[in-house]
Amino acid sequence: MQLKFLTYTDSELVVLATARDTRIEAKKEIHRRKRVGSWRLIAGWRSEINEEENQENQERVYAPGVEKLS
Repeated sequence: MQLKFLTYTDSELVVLATARDTRIEAKKEIHRRKRVGSWRLIAGWRSEINEEENQENQERVYAPGVEKLS
């Protein structure tokens, strides 16, 4: 881990996450900040993991006669 990524703001990390040479380290820092609860989502960045979770949370269609358990 490169310690210089700790000094960047959230919006700067989003820009670095789109650059090819700093993408991996920037994404690691973004995920680390989300885990510890310090990511403020200022820039509205969404990772591929969040998109997969949103697809799983979609309403499911059940077969006739099958009831959804809460």
